[in-house]
Amino acid sequence: MKQSEKQREDFLSICGQYDYDLLTGKNKMTQADFERITHITLSLGYTAYTQTLISTYLDLACKEVEQIDREHDILADYPEYYEDEQILEQTSQWIEDFLNQIPTEKQSYYRQLIKENTHDF
Repeated sequence: MKQSEKQREDFLSICGQYDYDLLTGKNKMTQADFERITHITLSLGYTAYTQTLISTYLDLACKEVEQIDREHDILADYPEYYEDEQILEQTSQWIEDFLNQIPTEKQSYYRQLIKENTHDF
C-alpha cells in the first residue's frame, strides 16, 4: 500500500462525518473545506495524502495558490494582515476542532503528531 493510501485511510478513520462525506465524494468539496482539510493534513505531516488531495481537487488548489499570492502581496504593505484578519486564530481553531472530535484515547497521539509537524499545540 502506498504512503498516500495509508495516510488517507488513517485520516478517514479519525475525521468527522462531514469531512468523511466530502472526501469520499458523497458531498461536494468547497474552497473553504479544501483549505481547512489540507491545512489539517499538512499539520499531521500527511504530505503524500495532501498531494493526492491537490491532484484530486486541482481547481480548488489553484484558487488557494492565487489566494496565497494575494496574501503575500497584502503582507508586503500590511504586515499585521494575518493578525487583524485573525487568520492564525482560524487555522488554530481548525486544528483544535479536528482534535476535539477524535476519540479521547487517540487525541494525545494526534496532538503530538501535529506538534512534531508544526511546532504548535
